[in-house]
Amino acid sequence: MVSLEKIVSLAKRRGFIYPGSEIYGGLGGTWDYGPLGAELKNNIKKAFWQSMVYERDDVVGIDAAILMNPKVWEASGHVAAFTDPLVECKVCHERFRQDSEDEIKNHQSSHIGKKVEWTEPRQFNLLVEAKLGVVEDAKAKVVSDPS
Repeated sequence: MVSLEKIVSLAKRRGFIYPGSEIYGGLGGTWDYGPLGAELKNNIKKAFWQSMVYERDDVVGIDAAILMNPKVWEASGHVAAFTDPLVECKVCHERFRQDSEDEIKNHQSSHIGKKVEWTEPRQFNLLVEAKLGVVEDAKAKVVSDPS
């Protein structure tokens, strides 16, 4: 079975995807798409839309803003339920899902010669919070689902 790490590595080497802002130090959790990656992403979106919207009578499509008023996420149940139990490596402070045993073992082996200790699992809200506006004291809190 091919691991996700190998697929991501191949996609990066072939110019499909790059870690977001990579040449300036990166931005965790974001990706930039090369020419072939952008085409692939658009084709997947078209296929999804075709099967989930056009080919069904019980679904309609909408295209909403990524950043929304926090009340939207509260009403949808995301604030209460969109969390994962994460453990943090006390050596480098990277976080992993508690149930991703293979990732945790691989990470431990990357710290050659160091005893890796982990924090107790904590629930982490996976929504992204930001401030929107140009005047510092008038900025509005907005939230986004990172998926």
